[in-house]
Amino acid sequence: MLQEIRRTLKSEGMVIHPIKTRAPYIRGYGFTPEVVFDVGVAQGTPWLYRSFPEAQFVLIDPQESSAEAVRARGLLKDFHFHATALGAQEGRATLMVPHSDKGEQVAMASLKRRTDKLAKNFTKTDTHYVSVKPLDEIAVAYPGRVGLKIDTEGSELEVLTGARETLQRCDFAILELSVTQRFAGVGLPSQAIALLAEAGLEWRDVLSIGSGPGKRAQPRYMDVLFTRWTS
Repeated sequence: MLQEIRRTLKSEGMVIHPIKTRAPYIRGYGFTPEVVFDVGVAQGTPWLYRSFPEAQFVLIDPQESSAEAVRARGLLKDFHFHATALGAQEGRATLMVPHSDKGEQVAMASLKRRTDKLAKNFTKTDTHYVSVKPLDEIAVAYPGRVGLKIDTEGSELEVLTGARETLQRCDFAILELSVTQRFAGVGLPSQAIALLAEAGLEWRDVLSIGSGPGKRAQPRYMDVLFTRWTS
């Protein structure tokens, strides 16, 4: 049966791939971080939390509802939460939280104006003024080896720019990397890759790909795993 499914998919230009955003898959790399930063929490990242049960988790998101969601869903028993956006330097910014027919889209909140086709589905957008801090300013209070996940809907490059010291301590970084211009002023993929390479973190794996519908759809973003070249 599986072979038949594979042949059918191949004839349609598709293949079967493993789901990599799972605790057993990530644990297979042998990472042992002492602290894990989840930047851009939204409703939480369950598979990341299950991957490192011994690590201290630090969740960072300008939306305080994110901490409430993680607690309500029972995703983590103990964590530190910082209600702030991250960027290259300290300051203030406008967070845009879109709504669709399904209600508030917390996971799509961004400091940048969305310019892709998804923006046409928004019925309205709420704006909130939020604080911005560099990750280095927060991370200094959490010593040890680091695991890092960044999903900030277009501001990933700015987060990396404000995390140069923290990146030196990272065993891995998982980055939502925009490969199309989904937002106004979004950083080039090569700039983010260069910052990570400067810290000794190399492109290692694509954990998932976000694309439009249909077998010819081009990817909009990739969740990419960066690791040390040598352990």
